[in-house]
Amino acid sequence: MENEIKELVAEQTTLNEVNEEEVRAKVISEFGFDEVDDIERIDKLVAKEVEQNKRLSSAIGQKIKYRKEVEELKGKTTPAIPPVPVKFDTGDLDKRVDEKLEKRDLDSLEYPEEIKTEIQRLAKMQGISVKQASRDPYIVYKITEHEKTKKVEDASISRNHKSISKKDFNFDSPPDVDITTKEGQDTWDAYKKEMVKQGY
Repeated sequence: MENEIKELVAEQTTLNEVNEEEVRAKVISEFGFDEVDDIERIDKLVAKEVEQNKRLSSAIGQKIKYRKEVEELKGKTTPAIPPVPVKFDTGDLDKRVDEKLEKRDLDSLEYPEEIKTEIQRLAKMQGISVKQASRDPYIVYKITEHEKTKKVEDASISRNHKSISKKDFNFDSPPDVDITTKEGQDTWDAYKKEMVKQGY
């Protein structure tokens, strides 16, 4: 009997209507979202949580209905259970959202893969966010070195390759460029776009 009562209390807890405003407040508080800037993310998480609760409530409602019918057939009545306030558990949700936000932050960085890997490794090792890890002195040094190397390479390419202006593009004589370099690829892409504009 005690187990039955515990089960009924658990079911009643789930059946209670989730207050959307409480869910919204909890999501904002848990993830530190800005109510204006992160409105789209907040709305998605709140809608997802409310929808999951509705599905679960529907399934439990069916279970309770069938149980009552069986008990009525046996001449029993279901003991009255006082309503229990809903508790919003965001344990797994927290982890999934954190992982997605971290991945998004990492993907948005315009650094080579080796630097992104270092940032990710440092973030995991120190238990900090990707943004914090990207400001670490070691990472800042790596980024600075990468930018110096890139400037030297870009300067070298611009000295060794004469740039071609769009007005020089001609369908009968495409530009002779090395498409293995960024500048060469950019010139070739510009040529193709110009040819499309000219109707080729």
